[in-house]
Amino acid sequence: MLEINQIIKQLLQLHDCVIFPNLGGFVAQYSPANFDEKKSVLSPPHKQILFNKNLVNNDGLLVNAFAQKNNISYENAVQGLTNILLEINKNLKTQNKHEFQGIGILYNNEGVLNFKQKSNNLLSSSYGLMPLNIDEFKMSSKSEKVIDLNPSKYLKTQIKNWALAASVILVVFYSAWIPIQTQLLKQGGEFNYSDLNPFTFKKANVLAIDEVKLHPPKKEIKAIQSIEKTSEKSNSIILKSELKNKISPAVITSNQSVNEIYEVVIGSFTKELNAKNMIDKLKTKGISARKLKKENKLFRISVGKFLNKNNAKKLQKSISKRHKISSWILTK
Repeated sequence: MLEINQIIKQLLQLHDCVIFPNLGGFVAQYSPANFDEKKSVLSPPHKQILFNKNLVNNDGLLVNAFAQKNNISYENAVQGLTNILLEINKNLKTQNKHEFQGIGILYNNEGVLNFKQKSNNLLSSSYGLMPLNIDEFKMSSKSEKVIDLNPSKYLKTQIKNWALAASVILVVFYSAWIPIQTQLLKQGGEFNYSDLNPFTFKKANVLAIDEVKLHPPKKEIKAIQSIEKTSEKSNSIILKSELKNKISPAVITSNQSVNEIYEVVIGSFTKELNAKNMIDKLKTKGISARKLKKENKLFRISVGKFLNKNNAKKLQKSISKRHKISSWILTK
């Protein structure tokens, strides 16, 4: 079972459609790069895999690949896929789902087959590209504590504080000195305005007041400068996605009819042995070919199947230019 999953996955990387006989077809649709604003995720171009239950006729692509992989005859390959199909239908009946590992999950929803893609990027031109979270590359801002290195403001503040303290001392001094040394608050006492001067002296009583000097402490200004310089270089991300063969096939859902299929045919033979010899000969040249179902007593050899006729023409030109082999397009 794991082997058939790997074969289908490899074929989807090379072809637009892979049909599992009597089950349905896996259709590969090109999807351009997109950006999810909510998640801030940039996704590269990829192949979106759909499943069409109406594509059930055997076109020979999967059968031929299965036969070459296991080195068995075409008829034995058909029987092998039939046995695998029985197991798939059993899982759909008992578990309501069957997983094609590396491709997706086929599940049964009230008798209707649905498919959910669960695979890595199958687009060869985007090989190795992974979704990027833009938030991971944002510069982190770190708050810095600013230290004022200008001492003038600090000195002015200290001077104001000492001036205020001196004023308070004078007020307290006068408040205590006036009632003690004058007759202002004594009943019947004589009072002169000159008594308010603390520096006048009487002959009888000489009050010696020691000179009070205010020696403010020396100002020591210590500035501890802690400067953090944070330079972060943001990585510039350059995404280059060169799409040489941009394919935009029509969207096929399980409820739509099948569009025409174009086969690039390079030969027709009345004998099956001659057709197999041609496939082996093309294989030595690095060309992947397969034998189509016999029609009108002829075995046709196809080197590619497309849903878009322009893509089929491109393959024709490529084979003619590189291998000097002529071909024609068969429309189904």
